[in-house]
Amino acid sequence: MMVLDSFQPTSNAADWAEAIEVTDADTGTALPLGDYLIEMEIMDQRRNRRVYGSSTDGTIATTSTGFEFSFPASSMRDLRAGSYTVNIRFTDSVTGAVLEPVIANLPVIEGGF
Repeated sequence: MMVLDSFQPTSNAADWAEAIEVTDADTGTALPLGDYLIEMEIMDQRRNRRVYGSSTDGTIATTSTGFEFSFPASSMRDLRAGSYTVNIRFTDSVTGAVLEPVIANLPVIEGGF
């Protein structure tokens, strides 16, 4: 399992989008993710899934150095201000092997409007 410290605080009244580089720990080169299903979930403190997206639904897209994601404000509105856990999983679509998941903290702040 790979643990990220934390994402930057994000508003629950706006889109949340970022790009993440994914590199091989041994070589330092970018991992080719084209053959992987990438899934991402935001869970509350009770471990309830609040937001979900994947590379099959268009929320996540691979890049030459990793992947990028975008959750619309309409999804982020379901999150109250507070701290959430973000889980990211990579599943090889050919072998079914699951790469180590990524776990990170997401501070959500109350947005305006």
